[in-house]
Amino acid sequence: MTAERTTAYGLRASGLVDPLGVAVAAPVLSWGIRGDRPPERFVVEGASSRAALERDRADRFSVEVAAAEGTLLRWPAAPLASRERVWWRVGVVVGGAIEWSASASLEAPLWSAEEWGAEAISHAAWAAGDTAGAFPELEQRFSLGVPVLRARLYLTAAGVVVPTLNGAAAIRGQLEPGYSDLATGVPAAAWDVAASLSPGENVLRFALGGGIAHVPRLPGRYTKFAAERSVPWVRARLEIVGHDESVTVITTDAGWRARLGRTTVAHWYGGEDVGSRPAGEWGPAAVVPDAVDPWWRSAPPIVVTETLAPVDVRRVADVRVVDFGVNAAGRPRLRTASLPDGAEIRLAPSELLDDAGRADQSTTGGPIRDTFSGSAVDPDGTDWAPSFVYHGGRYLEVSGLPATAPDPQIGFEVLRAENRRVGEFSSSDPFLHDLHRIVDRAIQSNMYSVFTDCPHREKLGWVEQLSLVFGGLARGYDVQAHLSDAVRHMLEAQTPSGLVPSTVPELVVFDTFGSRGDATAFRDDPNWGRSIIDVPWKLYRHYGDDAAIRVALPAMRRYLQHLAARAENGVLDIGLGDWIEIDTSTPRAFVATHAWAEALRTAARCAAVNGEDALAEKWSRHATRLWDGVRKTFRDRRTGIWGSGSQASWALASTVAGLEEHERRRIVRELVARIHADGDTVTVGEIGLSPLIRTLTDSGRADLLHRMLRRPDAPGYGHQLATGATALTESWQGPTGPEGVASQNHFMLGAVDEWLLGDVAGLRQAPESIGWRSVVVDPHLLEGIDDARTVFESPAGRFEVAWRRGRGSALPVLEVSAPPHVAVEIRESARFEVVLRRA
Repeated sequence: MTAERTTAYGLRASGLVDPLGVAVAAPVLSWGIRGDRPPERFVVEGASSRAALERDRADRFSVEVAAAEGTLLRWPAAPLASRERVWWRVGVVVGGAIEWSASASLEAPLWSAEEWGAEAISHAAWAAGDTAGAFPELEQRFSLGVPVLRARLYLTAAGVVVPTLNGAAAIRGQLEPGYSDLATGVPAAAWDVAASLSPGENVLRFALGGGIAHVPRLPGRYTKFAAERSVPWVRARLEIVGHDESVTVITTDAGWRARLGRTTVAHWYGGEDVGSRPAGEWGPAAVVPDAVDPWWRSAPPIVVTETLAPVDVRRVADVRVVDFGVNAAGRPRLRTASLPDGAEIRLAPSELLDDAGRADQSTTGGPIRDTFSGSAVDPDGTDWAPSFVYHGGRYLEVSGLPATAPDPQIGFEVLRAENRRVGEFSSSDPFLHDLHRIVDRAIQSNMYSVFTDCPHREKLGWVEQLSLVFGGLARGYDVQAHLSDAVRHMLEAQTPSGLVPSTVPELVVFDTFGSRGDATAFRDDPNWGRSIIDVPWKLYRHYGDDAAIRVALPAMRRYLQHLAARAENGVLDIGLGDWIEIDTSTPRAFVATHAWAEALRTAARCAAVNGEDALAEKWSRHATRLWDGVRKTFRDRRTGIWGSGSQASWALASTVAGLEEHERRRIVRELVARIHADGDTVTVGEIGLSPLIRTLTDSGRADLLHRMLRRPDAPGYGHQLATGATALTESWQGPTGPEGVASQNHFMLGAVDEWLLGDVAGLRQAPESIGWRSVVVDPHLLEGIDDARTVFESPAGRFEVAWRRGRGSALPVLEVSAPPHVAVEIRESARFEVVLRRA
């Protein structure tokens, strides 16, 4: 076999590849390793130009990193200045020789609001509070005398902004700039737009929509809530450098032109309408006073990732019903021949069909529709998609076409944040393959500027998913940068009392209806709020970067104080309990107090990472007292039963700190007995799910878990697939749930994906490892399963683990490929014929 040189690859700055507008002035640098020999050390060099770096003139920094310190480096130089660009590379030293990576770059944005030199502008009618008309368009014309060398568009807005240059899309990002509370700031991003500019006259135009900033209550339109936080506005600065080094700067101000466009409805929940009348006359733009300042977004932009074609088009009564074959999130794109003047085409998405075969919007909220009129489109035909909204669904009901018209060409553009895919799972077993597929589809469908619960009815950032399904998120996609923004949203949403709301940004305050007598249950639940602790910790463990811990530690302290203030005699009885569970008997106080103790245990680890040993010890002692209290309060002294004796009760009990081995064995026995009493079906909710999976798997009962998960005749994953789910659903019952309005595209029950990757395929990070420097390979050969495989581009490098059963009495074959510097432990390796490669 030919030796492979050990090199660094996949260079990232604060979790992004070659970022423009990097969100912090001192980004963390990281890289992966490939090759067959472990590195001795790394050399990381940075320069002010690519040419300087290629000439070995590292005029920005040059530092050595010991191999034992991992593949990550805190910024080693002075903080980046505004607009500063740095090229950097990583050298891997093996046997005294150095092998250089390809170069990467990063670029700073404008650090101060004053540097923008731009004002927030909108149409005069909107700025004056008249929001009943069409949505604004703003325009500036300018001339360039020479070809463009480089150009940067710095862009922020309230609502949704769609920029065009010379009539074409200026950026690849959709639904810009993303969520914020519009009180503490708005996200901003920098874009390279040089390719859209040319010598001569150029036209920069911004079309505005309501987004999350302007959500009115409209007759005949669904909305989750009504709040008009801001009129839509845009603030932008375009800097253009010509080949002669001349500089042209265009900024938004009162000198721009404005008009009311053709879009009459741009409602984040209810849909988008393009009216029949032409756009209005141009007039002066208006400055929007008191517009909040921008902050630089870490999350990647939302982009079109695929276009689904119809698998079926049926005529039902006077409508066409289009089936795309999979429940996804995005927008329809319609291509038609010319239409009669005034013809109004309506597109209504849905996840399900009713008994008549028409769109059933009971799971999405309704009415939701996108509409455009024939006179507003090209007489030779149209190619149209909504610009300011997105939807979730599998079906599209098309109405308004003449009965004699042929079926239109229609597709569904799938949208999601451009997080790089890093993981795969496959198996020849259809159930396991499809189980991973529906979890992955639900994750993609909720991967927007924040991770949402569902792509239609709520579109809100419910934060418990980020912790409970972290394994599925981070093993499937590189979410380091995206979740950095999630931490920021949590910090900004934290209340003066220390409460971290269950949804961030907190666009709607859930304190008007409750659960089980707790009026604030949907706003203040410790399994949701402790994400301010869990997410920074899991980011650190997974990526090796402690930046989120350093930023969030003060908020962790305040949140723990909040929980203590809400407790009575060491017991916390608030929140939603084991949410979406089948067996509702699990005591809410057990679930909440358990979450409090877990939060303290994790916060202590975070404090230790940050070097605050006294605080770590304080929180650790408090956690120990709480665990003792949990045992005394929720374990019946006479019978030994934990909680109500439900599956969730026993599963949570198994994670209590300080258990004796005999106690742990009894908990497992009782859990198994409870499962058998329940007919080998799943009865836990999203809180009890991960403890259930881990307890059964770690105690040697993965076979039982596997049978439970596959059941097609009882609520669970098998039932969802058996009833046609193409994305993970909100409730175990899938489309047959008694509530009737459960989303069919939710990833909160997706913790099973980590089991598929880490236990069925068999690759997981070692318990004490940071940044995937050490792994355990331990596949579970489930009955009836012939093979499984996972591929993972980890922060340390690429892993591949695949096993397949041998023929007859032959041992199963286990193939493992791992980066050269990672410690690999293969559990019970004698079970397999092992092939281990370093690559």
